[in-house]
Formats: sequence, structure tokens, C-alpha cells
Amino acid sequence: MKGKQTLKRKMYRRERNRQAARRRRAYIAQRKQRGEITMPTEAMYLLILLAASEGVVLIASNLAALKIWDGFGVPVDAGIFFFPLLYVTGDLLVYIFGRKVADLVAFMTAIFALLAAAVMAFAGMFPDFPGADNSAFEIIQMATGRIFCASVAGFLASELVNNYVFDQLRRLDRREKFYKWELLSSVAARLFDSLLFETLAFMGRLPFSEFMKQAVMAYVLGMLLEVVFSLIFVKRLALYLRDRLGFCDGAMDLDLDDEP
Repeated sequence: MKGKQTLKRKMYRRERNRQAARRRRAYIAQRKQRGEITMPTEAMYLLILLAASEGVVLIASNLAALKIWDGFGVPVDAGIFFFPLLYVTGDLLVYIFGRKVADLVAFMTAIFALLAAAVMAFAGMFPDFPGADNSAFEIIQMATGRIFCASVAGFLASELVNNYVFDQLRRLDRREKFYKWELLSSVAARLFDSLLFETLAFMGRLPFSEFMKQAVMAYVLGMLLEVVFSLIFVKRLALYLRDRLGFCDGAMDLDLDDEP
């Protein structure tokens, strides 16, 4: 008896949240027709948070990549555990704010990451002070060289592909599930990321067989990690944010059902 009452309360709260979300969306749609600001304040805060997170994760992942570990006989950098978070933020951006905003955030993240690399290169031009230990700087500067730039190029290409595929899947099948949109878009995006990054970073430095092993390992392990993240929290987080904010720019424009 108690279990039935608890279930009823949960169903009631869920339906109440859905009705509130529909009212907020209708209000936003009316403001959009009048040419007024269409983004709630909380959504603006979320956009700032996700955009900042994408830049931090991109740079932190490249610093973590300085650690090379043994992945079943294949040298793999530790950054591979953090790069999937970029796809998480990218999927949330394209789902909540739409493809144009997600593409803009990806471009700006890549630009500022390259600016950080340029700053490190410029700082390296100054002469060393006699007796000063600049080994820490040299390690960080090494992390913003060829591999870092290859990582940024792979990130930008994969994010644009991810956003495009995610958006097209949503348009082609409006009843599709977020989980499938996310993973299918990542399957295509990670292919571009792995091939472009591995080619720019290691082509000519590694034997072809090692190059292919490393590329395949990066692709497979990255996809496995993203599947784990998706099962644990990504889908729940996306739907929670949509209902909490009453804002889902792509979904609102496409007139999607309440259950994506």
C-alpha cells in the first residue's frame, strides 16, 4: 500500500513538472514571436557554465596526456579518460541550445585554446635567467606543441560533426531517443577525431602498425567511456535540464514530443 502511494506521488510530481515545462515553453515561444529575448536567465547561466567547462576540459585533457600508460601493450595517454567529457558538454549544448550555439562554442573554445598555445610559445622566446629552473615551464610548453594543436583540430572537427549528426537525427526522427542521438553522433564524430588527431600528432613519428593500433585503441576506449557516461548520467541530466529550464531550443523549433 505504501509503495503504491509513493509511486502515485512520483507520477503526480512528474506530470506536474511536465505541465510546468509546457507552460514555460509556450511563454518562451510567445516572446520569440514578439522578437524578445527567448533564453531564460538560468539557461544563460548554464550556457556560460558549459562553454567554460569545454575550454577547461580541453586544456586539462592535453595536460593529462603527458602521462602515457600501458593500454594492453599499446601506449595510450591519460587524456583519453577526460576527452569524453567534451562530447558530454557538446551533446548538452546542441540539445538544449541548438546546433548554431553549439558550433559557436566549439569554434570559440578552439580559438582560445590556440591562443593559449601561442602565449606559451611567445613566453618561451624570453631568455632564461641564470640559475633559474624553468623545467616545469618547458614541460608545459611541450604539452602545447604539435600534439596540442592536433588535439584542438581533432576536437573542432569532431564537435562540428557531432553537432551536425545530432541535429540531423533529431530532424529525421522526432520520436527518437536522446540516448541514440548522442551515441550515433559520437560514433561518427569520434572517427574524425581519432583519424585527424592521430594523423597530425603521430604520423611520421610512429611505425604504421603502431599508429593504427593507437588510433583504434583511442576510438574504442573513448566510445566505451562515453557509453558508460551516457548510461550513468548524461541522458538523465539532459532531460532534467530541459524540464528544469523549460528551454530546449532545438526541440522547441522542431515541435518535439515531451519524451525525446
